[in-house]
Amino acid sequence: MAKLKRIMVGLDFTEVDKTAIKYTEFICKMLNPEKIYFIHFQQNLDIPDEVKQEIYDNSQPFDEILRDEMIAEVKINFPSYEDFEIEYQVVEGSRLGQALHWTKIKEVDLFILGRKKEKISGVFLTRFTRRSRCSVLIVPQKAELNLENILLCNDYSKNSELAFERILNMANLVPGVTIYSQHIYAVPTGYHKSGKSFDTIAGIMKNHSKKRHGEFLEKFPDIKAQIIPIYTLDKHEQPAKLINKTAESLQANLIVLGAKGMSYTSSLFLGSFAERLIRLQTDAPVLIVKSKDQVFGVFEAIKNL
Repeated sequence: MAKLKRIMVGLDFTEVDKTAIKYTEFICKMLNPEKIYFIHFQQNLDIPDEVKQEIYDNSQPFDEILRDEMIAEVKINFPSYEDFEIEYQVVEGSRLGQALHWTKIKEVDLFILGRKKEKISGVFLTRFTRRSRCSVLIVPQKAELNLENILLCNDYSKNSELAFERILNMANLVPGVTIYSQHIYAVPTGYHKSGKSFDTIAGIMKNHSKKRHGEFLEKFPDIKAQIIPIYTLDKHEQPAKLINKTAESLQANLIVLGAKGMSYTSSLFLGSFAERLIRLQTDAPVLIVKSKDQVFGVFEAIKNL
């Protein structure tokens, strides 16, 4: 698997920045990226000198004032910052547009965002996650610096393989990690035409899930972490709620799922599952693993018309 070489962290000068910066240091000690970008998006950098002087007691260009504040915050919450190559950026424009632009320009592999408790903070997160070409890690304000329990949302697809491989690389570096692999299965519509009961069909589907789990693990011969499968029947077409419930019961430290880059199908997937999970989950970090090598498909074609 390709190494996560470039990590970008979005800061907004709120309390959640402290958690995002501390968590960035936590994972960077495992991932050892080549470069870390701390970035702030400001709608307007044209601030009158008298306003800057009154608010900040500083007449420097506004972007330099904000950049200095970023550096100071990182030094406080990222003690090992000198061990990494770090760049600080303050850019003007809409948060979403600039985030998508700079993750592409800088060829970012992982974008880290802090998550506030308020529901409104999830709007940007879901929109960016849907449209970004890189993996996204959403860190809530109460996130713990711990990887003891990792929950993988597993549909046994290539995307889940990518996500599983990514967290294995991290888990193998941390002793005592348990990865819970949760597969959500459902009884097919029209099952009654088979003449079998709902429970009978559900049992067949569960056994099929167990078989696929075994085949899935065979692709990863060098597993060091403990893997515990969880098979959950979805009776009401609410997989995100089921995942969230499992995460709460396990006190999961990280929730992981895989998705393609920006293909049409991945956008639908994010709209119907990951976005709901992002809105529901405000306690544990959520990692959406994407492959930048995926063809962008419909959206890229529309963009080039």
